[in-house]
Amino acid sequence: MQRTARAIVIQTVVLVVLLGAAALAATYWYQGQNYVQSKDAQVSVPMAQVGSLAVGVLTSWNVSVGTQVTAGQVLGTVQAAGAPAGSALDLTAPFAGTVLESDGVKGETVAPGAPLAWIGRMQDMGVTAYIKETAIRHVSAGQSVDVTVDAFPGTTFSGTVQQVGLASASTFSLLPSAPQSGDFTKVTARIPVQIRLTGFADNLLPGESATVRIHLH
Repeated sequence: MQRTARAIVIQTVVLVVLLGAAALAATYWYQGQNYVQSKDAQVSVPMAQVGSLAVGVLTSWNVSVGTQVTAGQVLGTVQAAGAPAGSALDLTAPFAGTVLESDGVKGETVAPGAPLAWIGRMQDMGVTAYIKETAIRHVSAGQSVDVTVDAFPGTTFSGTVQQVGLASASTFSLLPSAPQSGDFTKVTARIPVQIRLTGFADNLLPGESATVRIHLH
């Protein structure tokens, strides 16, 4: 009698495990057929840096983090080395936006190419997601996207695929890998996908981690 009861318990446990595995497999198959997902994503905005074109002294600096600027607005001036006194070089905003980073200090020496400020178009908030090369062929502009951001658990933002990258993220690395013979390890490449948020997103900040689920149908 005890053996029979034990056998029933074992059979029941096995059945539950099998049913659970089948449900998990069915869910995985359904997700794969209907969505492309990635946890490798972050909130992003169009950004541009402002810097000097010549070596010189920063004679004025008029902005700080959070300052709203208009296109062409003078952010500061540089007195280029060797230039006549009074011939300051204007540093202007490339477009209307918000100063996200400000490193300019009046009186300091600046070098060409060194960013003094970053301007972002906060009204064009979106998400940059990196999709595995094995799934990217299923992604195209116009597909709807569900976005969750780590900073707002339980909230889902709506979006649309705006652009699919034409090269992997590693292509533009400053130090691209060049493996030597015999030590090559194949890594799945990731393609950047730009997603435009279509709903309320005023509380999001550039760089916040996100997860995306792209609808295939």
